[in-house]
Amino acid sequence: MPYSEASPPTADLKRRFLNWRTLLSFAVAAGLIVLTVWLGKIDLGQVWGYIRQADPWPYLLGFLVFYATFPLRAWRWGLLLENAASGEADPSPIPGLPDLTEIICLSWFVNCLVPAKLGDLYRGYLLKRTSGASFSRTVGTIFAERVLDMLFLFLLMLAAGLAAFGPRIPSGPIATSVYGGGVALAVLALGLLLGLRFFGAPLRRIVPVRFRSIYDRFLEGTLLSFRRRRLPLLLGQTVLVWLLESLRFYCVLRAFPEAVPLGLPVVIFIALASSLLTTLPISPAGLGAVEAMFAWVVPLFLSLGTDQARAIGLSLGMLDRTINYWSILLLGFLLFLFSKKK
Repeated sequence: MPYSEASPPTADLKRRFLNWRTLLSFAVAAGLIVLTVWLGKIDLGQVWGYIRQADPWPYLLGFLVFYATFPLRAWRWGLLLENAASGEADPSPIPGLPDLTEIICLSWFVNCLVPAKLGDLYRGYLLKRTSGASFSRTVGTIFAERVLDMLFLFLLMLAAGLAAFGPRIPSGPIATSVYGGGVALAVLALGLLLGLRFFGAPLRRIVPVRFRSIYDRFLEGTLLSFRRRRLPLLLGQTVLVWLLESLRFYCVLRAFPEAVPLGLPVVIFIALASSLLTTLPISPAGLGAVEAMFAWVVPLFLSLGTDQARAIGLSLGMLDRTINYWSILLLGFLLFLFSKKK
């Protein structure tokens, strides 16, 4: 009998959060920050002083810019869902923009609680509960969305890096790891997409019979998402999402109590590099890794004493993360409490 996805299991967040793997990922995040402070000889009092004196108005603007990306992401996801639904004889209704935005916000909240982007699967589950859409086809659209994000994130980061550094990557493991990670993720995303495009049908033969219907819907959801007629709009939306992410960090930079001379290409590079690190499965939403990256990358562009530059870098990272991590955790928790979709 073919496997049925009529009733996918409810995500038990409490069980997931108390899972030893999740607790270990938070321990790893804390360890990365402690190690950065210790190796970088960073004065935490100085870090707190910078954060405490931040200008609230540019910071608030950065907050609003960041949350403006959610309806934009929801609009893009809605187009992907419409594209994927074109392969169905009787497609399920696609929720409106407010509902899709709420679902994405809830999935991001889950991603801030558990590692390995499990919130993406939770997003598929919530859509199924809301509209009855196929879970596996929905996951296919989310995979297509991730491919778009990885490719454009890397291309924009590469362009910004070339403008900031020139053709030569700065020496040191941090910058090399950021570039290497970007290349690896972009190649992996594109490779998986091309593999499904050209070898998806032959691979079906090795899928167990009971899972073939799920595989077929996932394949449809992924490949049909990239319909040529809407591809220019999807590409434009993706570029706009990442430019807004860069604008958020620029606002945080303007809120910083001291002038930090970072040019626009550097701002874009650092903002996109931080987004890239949120994909790491070692901690929820890259917690710890992103903050550490700021402490080691920002000093590359400052003509200050190393210890002070690292304190500024860590301060910028932690201030930025109050927007794109801790505010999601707080506001997402409130949304989770009152949402009827959970």
